[in-house]
Amino acid sequence: MGCSSMESAIGSPTRPQSRRARARHLADQLRAVLERQIDEGRLRPGERLAAERELAFQYGASRNVVRSALAELHKSGKITRHVGRGTLVAAAVAKHEQAIEGLNITDTSPAEMMEFRMALEPGAASAIVLNATERDLRAIVECVERGDAAEKWEEFEYWDHSFHRRLIAATHNRLMVGVYEAACATRYRPQWGRLKQQNTSAAKWLAYQSEHRWITDALLARDVSAAENAIRAHLLHVRAKMLGY
Repeated sequence: MGCSSMESAIGSPTRPQSRRARARHLADQLRAVLERQIDEGRLRPGERLAAERELAFQYGASRNVVRSALAELHKSGKITRHVGRGTLVAAAVAKHEQAIEGLNITDTSPAEMMEFRMALEPGAASAIVLNATERDLRAIVECVERGDAAEKWEEFEYWDHSFHRRLIAATHNRLMVGVYEAACATRYRPQWGRLKQQNTSAAKWLAYQSEHRWITDALLARDVSAAENAIRAHLLHVRAKMLGY
């Protein structure tokens, strides 16, 4: 990409921001770009990322912005760091692919995926309310807040996906988490990215974010029925927007 600036390479903010907020925004954008390269297979499991200095030069970003973006990728399990070996793409994506092969769901359609999610996620509400720690709930809230700040579809996709993963993770049910992660790994495939991009707009972001807050408020109140209804209503809305029914 050469030494073009971060703003021209991955988008510039459209509203005034403080220096700290602007730096966080640029870090989110860089993280979204790198994550997309990982999810689409342009950066393969085990592949070494460029050094921070090189990434900063490539994207015209500060070292602090690069460091913050890499920290988010590390926290989400997309990359690993090893002394003497550098920063590597994690094997998690490969493991998900293996899980999919084992379950024979490599050709899962968008309709099948939505049926799976509608069967699982609303029913997870009771386990979330029962088992979620305050840390789990803060992580869910953070996904909503960072989704509010998203200005590029890659950013929103990241925080949208993170929100739903955090919901399932908050059940602390290892079987549920494992099956969900294996199934949702289909979203790493290029065709899913294209489908999401074609069906994403600022208006839809706002609607989805409003529904995410509805879900979050119900969970914070430890209201199982409200949370279950909110999750189901949200997924019905997503299905209607993406699949037309």
